[in-house]
Amino acid sequence: MRVDIGAPVRSSDGQDIGSVDRLIMDPSRNDVTAAVVRKGMFLPRDVEVQIDDLRQATDGGFSVAMTAEEVKNLPEFHEANYSLPPPDYLTPTGYSYGSLYWPTSLLVGGYGGTPYMGTNPNPAQGMATDTEAVDRLSRDAWENAVIGKGSTVTARDGKNVGKVEDITFDSDTGAVTELVVRSGLFTHTDHVLDPDLIESVDEGVVYLNVDSDQMPE
Repeated sequence: MRVDIGAPVRSSDGQDIGSVDRLIMDPSRNDVTAAVVRKGMFLPRDVEVQIDDLRQATDGGFSVAMTAEEVKNLPEFHEANYSLPPPDYLTPTGYSYGSLYWPTSLLVGGYGGTPYMGTNPNPAQGMATDTEAVDRLSRDAWENAVIGKGSTVTARDGKNVGKVEDITFDSDTGAVTELVVRSGLFTHTDHVLDPDLIESVDEGVVYLNVDSDQMPE
């Protein structure tokens, strides 16, 4: 099961408990073992959710078989217990460097963790990520996801920040160049988003890689 960064996570009683902030891998098996759910309205801290406890939802998000209160008892995520893979590690297809963390107790092959400086120290991986971004923002991807005016726009913290008002594509490449998001029920505010803020698109929903309070004015 693929778990996308920024995907919303809900409890069994329908509460929005947060969104996937990063993923934890077991390097000895090269498998994703847990997701870090970033705190939301009902979650006072970042917690670790085992991949086996996540269930795919029809809206592109995930659910857990726990109530919002029970989720609060999940183990807290402590960043000091994890590190980024070494620069020469081949990131699994579909994931970018910086989204995956290794438990320091399970590092193998003599590798040590790499402090995250906000850039990918492996240029080859950077090119792969760029290619994925182009594919994700292509006109075909948006048409297949049935994205258009009125589609929901969801921030990384799981909050809906508005509706799609307009989408501009490059006439030569077919890539998205601008997304206009309209918020407000009675008084409308239009936000012009750079394509770099778009994490993914699903049927009728655009997911961003920033939190709701980081939306451009």
